[in-house]
Amino acid sequence: MPLSIEERKERKRIRDKKWYDANREKKLKKSNEWNEANKDKIKEKQKEYRLTNKDKMKEYRLTNKEKIKEYTKEYNQTETGKKTRTISVWKNKCKILFKDKQEEEFYYNTYINTHRCTWCDVDFKNSKDRHLDHCHTCGLPRAIICTSCNIKDLVPCVNCLL
Repeated sequence: MPLSIEERKERKRIRDKKWYDANREKKLKKSNEWNEANKDKIKEKQKEYRLTNKDKMKEYRLTNKEKIKEYTKEYNQTETGKKTRTISVWKNKCKILFKDKQEEEFYYNTYINTHRCTWCDVDFKNSKDRHLDHCHTCGLPRAIICTSCNIKDLVPCVNCLL
């Protein structure tokens, strides 16, 4: 007896899911490689989309204020959210210049795992006592220091003295 349309659809769905599960890593790797190779193209498309859909995006933000606010609040509580926000503050507010993403990662991990001031050797009481020291002339990061050392520090880095 021939299969019904629903049974054929269900079998196809199961077959597709098995194929997807078996090839997930391969597809993900290929997708990541394509994205890496086409970064500029993707950025340009995103920029174009934002420019052509300004009104649509503005309307969405206005009609979904609470949803966006709740999502942002939840995201900022995750490890990724905390990391993104911290690095963003360093780059935009403090004007710290990192060479690349690897340097950002290095300083963030150092920042999270440092429990004593690099300069005066005092234990940090909480995360608000910790600061990423940087040269205020050129913006290069230097060390993880406490609030009192951060206030005292106005010395340019070695690169700026040369």
